[in-house]
Amino acid sequence: MQQHTTSTPTKIACFVSMFAGIFAAVYAFVSRNPGTSLVFGIAAIVVGGLSVLKAHKNIDDTQVATAGIFMAVVACAVALWLMYH
Repeated sequence: MQQHTTSTPTKIACFVSMFAGIFAAVYAFVSRNPGTSLVFGIAAIVVGGLSVLKAHKNIDDTQVATAGIFMAVVACAVALWLMYH
């Protein structure tokens, strides 16, 4: 079985995506400013999408980037909830 490896910059990009998503989610829960939370969530989704495109050959890196996207979607959902309720 052939194993695909990725470079260190790709791994760093995927971890940055995960940490951006986590930061956006935490900020959305703690902050009382839903507009800024929504902007951070959207930015984290964009960073995560770019990381997934860069790491599409390695399943481990793709999972890390996808975790960041999931957390960013949670941040957007919380921001929208605070905005409209």
